[in-house]
Amino acid sequence: MDLLQYKSPMVFYTEDEIKGILDSHGIKVEQLFDYIKIIKDWLKTQPHIPLEPSDRQIAYFLLMNKFSIENTKLKLDMNYTIKGLIPDYYNKPPSHPDIQRTLKFAHWGLLPNLTKKLNRVLVWRLVNAEDLDVTLLFSSYCFLFELKTILDFNKSDEIVFDMSYFPLSVVAKFNPMDVKRILTILEKVYSNRIAAFHFVKLPTHAQSLIKLVKMFLKPKIRERMIFHDDYDTLHDYFDVDQLPKEFNGNGKSLAEIHEQTKKIIMDHEDHLTKVFSARVNEDLRPTKLTNDDLLGFYGNFKQLDFD
Repeated sequence: MDLLQYKSPMVFYTEDEIKGILDSHGIKVEQLFDYIKIIKDWLKTQPHIPLEPSDRQIAYFLLMNKFSIENTKLKLDMNYTIKGLIPDYYNKPPSHPDIQRTLKFAHWGLLPNLTKKLNRVLVWRLVNAEDLDVTLLFSSYCFLFELKTILDFNKSDEIVFDMSYFPLSVVAKFNPMDVKRILTILEKVYSNRIAAFHFVKLPTHAQSLIKLVKMFLKPKIRERMIFHDDYDTLHDYFDVDQLPKEFNGNGKSLAEIHEQTKKIIMDHEDHLTKVFSARVNEDLRPTKLTNDDLLGFYGNFKQLDFD
């Protein structure tokens, strides 16, 4: 269990929760080490991959891919490949002034404890719409997605979007390509298993953004979009002691959660800078990338066509 020991109070889980997560997949700890060895042996045959993931990171990718060896290989490969396919999401370190400015646009972060269903909860609320840059906003989220692969262990993710402040001027800033790219990163790279998207106090003018998001979601994920008129109905899904104060909960405030998020990102700046700057050497890839309906031919990210 030492391999999976939690490293941060912000991303907390217990040994019993680890056991519950593994049991839900019919996996014993001993089997996990066997799977990790298979992946490590495979990595030795992939000279194009620039960095060697840790055993801990491999364990996370195995979990998010339901312990499918082949899917884990694909996602680990794509975790490095994507940095060259969408470089504008990965070209600035956390300390870059643009990123530091971007971190002021919204309060967001992970709730420290898992839910009773062993899910990790991410909360989000826009706080400043002036000069919002969505590309940079999504780029900053990639820091947290990356850190989850070395720090977290959970069954699925649930994301709560507090839309109480979301002015009309912001809607147009979320262009289709950025929405497509961030959802692609979630699915094709980090393999985040989404148990639910919760939208609270969604304004009428944001319905067009929801329609855009639905365009790029699989049908089964669309069915996991839950809409709340107020914060109280969130209590039907989450423990009141876990929810932020702004959601009528007893947990930390969104501002406190966000400050902890910034701290954990900055504490891991060296790691994030190293990983984000690494690029796959396509000349060394044993087998060319295959055509993908989202990423395009041989990894060239496709443009969107709209009627």
